[in-house]
Amino acid sequence: MIPERFQDYFFNDRDYLPETYEVEDKERENLIRQLAALITDDLGMAGKPKKISNAEPDFWLLDKLLTTEEVKFMLNFKKKRTVKLNAAELAKRNKMEATEMAEGICRKALLEYDRENPEHEKRYFIPKWVVGSGEYMLMTGKLMEEHPEIATFFHYASMVPVGKVAHMVPEGGGGLGMHVIPVEKAINAKSEAVSYEKLSYWLNKYDKYALDVCSCRRQQRIRGEGGGEIEDYWCIAVGDMAEYLVETGKDARYATYDEVMDVLKKAEKAGYVHQITNLDGEGKIVGICNCSATICNAIKTSQLFNTPNMSASAYRAHVDHNKCVACGKCVEVCPVGAAKLGQKLCRKNGQAVEYPLSELPNEVAWGPKKWNKNYREDAKINCYETGTSPCKAACPANLSVQGYINMADQGRYREALELIKQDNPLPAVCGAICNRRCEDRCTRGTIDQPVAIDEIKKFIAAQELKAEGRFVPECGKEFGGFWGDEYKMAIIGAGPGGLAAAYYLRQRGLAEC
Repeated sequence: MIPERFQDYFFNDRDYLPETYEVEDKERENLIRQLAALITDDLGMAGKPKKISNAEPDFWLLDKLLTTEEVKFMLNFKKKRTVKLNAAELAKRNKMEATEMAEGICRKALLEYDRENPEHEKRYFIPKWVVGSGEYMLMTGKLMEEHPEIATFFHYASMVPVGKVAHMVPEGGGGLGMHVIPVEKAINAKSEAVSYEKLSYWLNKYDKYALDVCSCRRQQRIRGEGGGEIEDYWCIAVGDMAEYLVETGKDARYATYDEVMDVLKKAEKAGYVHQITNLDGEGKIVGICNCSATICNAIKTSQLFNTPNMSASAYRAHVDHNKCVACGKCVEVCPVGAAKLGQKLCRKNGQAVEYPLSELPNEVAWGPKKWNKNYREDAKINCYETGTSPCKAACPANLSVQGYINMADQGRYREALELIKQDNPLPAVCGAICNRRCEDRCTRGTIDQPVAIDEIKKFIAAQELKAEGRFVPECGKEFGGFWGDEYKMAIIGAGPGGLAAAYYLRQRGLAEC
């Protein structure tokens, strides 16, 4: 069962935390408690060994991973977790040759190193749990095979300490967790004053990069949660962090600048959110993540605690109501459900409808009663009760009718075709047998005649007959190629349904036709 202290944070039957946890060696128990108090971010336990029970995840994880000698070794960092020591200094403090011991603990992800010093020598320090050891442990495949309970620990470490302070976090994160960076091409070229909001700014500061397996995706896979995204090399480490991950046996590999840019472009196509580390001091990051809202712990905490400041970008998206045709595509891809359909409606007298804004923690008293434990489901609600456009709602394929008609009106026929094929890979076939429910519901028909939606769709679909107008989507996994022969798919029937299934399977790299 889940102890009462954690019940606000652990709310499904996949989680297990011990009510009691016994250690026979009392000296070892006290040493581990001291080390846990040194590392933890939990305000109730940080620097207070007596406040840490054996059942705390901070305690039992260290007991599972470290020998007594390793615990004593780490305690020689004294009370300053972030102090950086070279091998000679560690040897002096521990009265032993220290390199092998330090490197061994690095491979367990409980020590970190960098070379940020005039001598450019390797200096070791104790990282935080999150962002820090939690991620590094999840990136270490062999360690996870031996200790899958690390996934539950990471869930705990990314939520429980943060939950106590989430409502006090200033806009942009204030040095806590991650910070969202927008898609760079969406930033106005004149916005030079905020160049640190551009990925290129950060990449150009470093000359060493590594791609590493996403720790959040791995955690969610082990816990049976998330959206089923594949564990692949979505995360990018820069500078000394790239060296640390590769050299200490994490699931990471060095990469070129071009490879990194390719990953970032693929992430944008997949609708992932760029985030940079937010706690490494002014003018410095250690990595860039490409996050899915269904798996990312940083986005999860913002949504669960209902505190958007935690990951807010310096940029805000705004809808130009004069250009928006309410096709709904931005709503469908918004990772946190911030955009909703139905906001463009007006009353019969022409007055605009005012929609209620979300409560914010800087305006009212905050706590667990204000949290949103249904954040995953709520983020999928993309329409106010007032509804979306009648034509889109009536279409059995839920096509973005307004979107492709608007593009056709501008002569953007191929883009209109691409939009249609996101939801209907066979527009010409469906156009020929369409019963035009969209036209029956078209509100223009209450004035004179409905828009000839089906004829416009047929015209757009006919562009496929011309080579220059044909749209063939990219096929294969996000990182290229197709899944191996061990993945078997059988499609029964060669009608429109079967062909559509083959189309989407091939597009995701699950089938070669």
